[in-house]
Amino acid sequence: MSSASLLQAPSSQLLSVSSKKLQALKLNAASGLPQALRTLRFAVQCSSVSSRAEPAAARRRSASYKDCVWDYNYIQNSMQIYYTDVWFKRQAEKLVLEVGVMLRSEVGQAGQLELVDDLQRLGLAYHFKEEIGAIMEKIYLAGKYLTVTDLHTAALAFRLLRQHGIPVSQDIFRCFMDEGTARFKPSLADDVKGMLALYEASYLSVEGETMLEEASDFTAAHLNRQLDDVDPYLEDLLAHALEMPLHWRTQRSEARWFIEEAYGKRPDMSPLLLQLAKLDFNIVQGMHQEELRDLSRWWSKLELGKELSFARDSLVVSHLWSIQISPEPQYEACRRVFTKVIALVSTIDDIYDIYGTLEEVELFTDAVERWNIDGMKQLPDYMKKCYMALYNTVNTMAYEVLRDKGIDVTNNLKTTWARLMRSYLKEARWYHSGHRPSLLEYMSNARISITTPLMTMHSHIFDPKPATQTELEYLENDPNILKWASIIFRFCDDLGTSSDEMARGDVPKSVQCYMNDAGATEQAARNHVKGLVREGWKKLNEYRMEERTLPDSTVERLLNLTRASQCFYQDGDGHGVQDGETKQLMAKLLFHPIPHSPHDMPGERSY
Repeated sequence: MSSASLLQAPSSQLLSVSSKKLQALKLNAASGLPQALRTLRFAVQCSSVSSRAEPAAARRRSASYKDCVWDYNYIQNSMQIYYTDVWFKRQAEKLVLEVGVMLRSEVGQAGQLELVDDLQRLGLAYHFKEEIGAIMEKIYLAGKYLTVTDLHTAALAFRLLRQHGIPVSQDIFRCFMDEGTARFKPSLADDVKGMLALYEASYLSVEGETMLEEASDFTAAHLNRQLDDVDPYLEDLLAHALEMPLHWRTQRSEARWFIEEAYGKRPDMSPLLLQLAKLDFNIVQGMHQEELRDLSRWWSKLELGKELSFARDSLVVSHLWSIQISPEPQYEACRRVFTKVIALVSTIDDIYDIYGTLEEVELFTDAVERWNIDGMKQLPDYMKKCYMALYNTVNTMAYEVLRDKGIDVTNNLKTTWARLMRSYLKEARWYHSGHRPSLLEYMSNARISITTPLMTMHSHIFDPKPATQTELEYLENDPNILKWASIIFRFCDDLGTSSDEMARGDVPKSVQCYMNDAGATEQAARNHVKGLVREGWKKLNEYRMEERTLPDSTVERLLNLTRASQCFYQDGDGHGVQDGETKQLMAKLLFHPIPHSPHDMPGERSY
C-alpha cells in the first residue's frame, strides 16, 4: 500500500499494520524517523496556526493532580519491611544452590528450554545468568532446534534465542506450514500450548518476516476462539498473553503475576522453584523498600513538593519506574539515579507544560544550557529552587562517577539535560503560538522530550561497568536502537495521556497530529498509532540483535524502559494519575509481599 493509500485507509485496516502497508518503517538517514512518518508531508503540509493568543504572564494552567496515597510519613513511619533479615537471604542462597543443581542436571533440549523460560518468568534468571547463557549458546550451536517437529519446543527455542540476541531464522517454522497455501496448517489449532508459544514467539519478529506476521494473525484468531474451551490454567495464560504479549511486559510485574496467578496452578510445577520465587521476590522487594525510604528523605529535603504545589508528587511512581527498568539487586545505583531523574523530570515537565509562562520556560532553558549559578539569577523565585535541585543533583552524580570510576561525565550529563529542556521549550512555543505540527515534525522533537535519551545516558553511566568515551559518544549520536525505543515510548505515552492533556490545554500529540494530517477520526488515529507501535517493536528487535557497542545490561534496561511505557500507559495515564491500575501495581511491587504458607520454606522458622 502506498503512503497516499495509507492515509486514506479505513480505520478497520489501521489496527494491524503489516510491513507491506508501512513499507516502511525504514529509518531515514537524515532524521532517524520512520519513512512512514516522513511521507505524510506530501499529502498534508504542516500547518502553523496562530489563532490562539499567547497567554498573559499571570495565566496559569492546572492539572489538578491528586496526592499519592503513600506519602513521606507513611514511607518513613508506617511502611513495613519484612524481608531484609539475613536469615531470609541465607535460606534463599540454599534454594539457589538446589535450583542450580536442577538446571545443570537437565540435559534434554525441551526440558532445558522450559526451565530457562520458567526461571525468566519467575524473576530468578539473574541468579543463573552464566548457566543460562551457556545453555542457549549450546542449543544454538548444536542446531537441533532447527529440526524440531514439536511446535511448542520450536517456538520456545526461537523466542528464547532471540531474547538472548541470537538471530535465529524464522525458517524454523517452515515445517509447520502448508506448502500449497503458505499458511500454517489448520491442524495446529488443536495444540493450544504450541499455539500460545508461537503467538509469543511472533512478537520477536523483525521487519519483513512475513511468516511470523502470519503466525501472529493465525494464533491470535484461534486462541481468542479457544478461551472458553480450555482448562482454567490455560485460560489464564491465554487471556494474559492476548492482553499483552510477554515480550512487551516488564520482568518485575510479570514475575508477581506468574508466581501468584499461573505457576502454582500448573500440574507439573516445581515446589522448589515456587519456594525460591516467592522468597526471592520478597527479599528484592525489601531492598526496593529500603531504597524508597532513603530516596523519600532526599525528596523531602529538596522541598519541591511544598514549593511547587502544582506539580505531581511523583517520588513513589518514579521509584516504581526504576524497579521496572532495573529490578535486580546488583543495579541499586541505577535504580536510585533513575528515581531521582524521573522525579525531577516530572516536576520540570509540569513547569513547561502546565504552570510556566513562555518567557519563564525560555529563561529556565537558558539557565540549564549555561549550567552555572549565575544562570539562576534571572529566574522567577519558584523556579530557582527547582533549578538548584537539578543543578546540585546532577553535579553530585557526576562527582560520584568521577570518585568511583575515574571518568568525568559532567559534560555528558549537562548536555543531555540541556537537550531535553530545548525539546520541552519547542513544545511550549508550539502551544503558545497555536502551532499544529505534522506527525513528522512532532516526532522529530517528541522522541527527545519523551526522555529516553536522557534516561539511557544515566543508565549507562551508572552501570557497574565503567562507561567508555566511545560508548558515551555513541549514545549522544542517537543510535538506531535508541531512536526506536524513543519512538515506541512516545507513542505509548500519547495513547495513554493525550486525551487528558488536550482537555487541559497542550500541544497536539501523535494521535491528534495524525488526525490533522490524514483527516482521520480519533479512533482511526489511535488504531494507526497502535500499528506503529507494533512495527516499531520489529525495528527494535532488529537493532537489539545487531547491537555491538553497548553492553547487554544497558540494552536490557533500554528495552525495559520501553516495556515500562507499555505498562504505565496501557489503561491511561498511569504516571500522572496514580490510582486505579498504578495504585495496585505500587502495592504489589513496592508495599505488599507475596503471601505464603509456613510450609513454603524449609527450616524451623516460619515467615
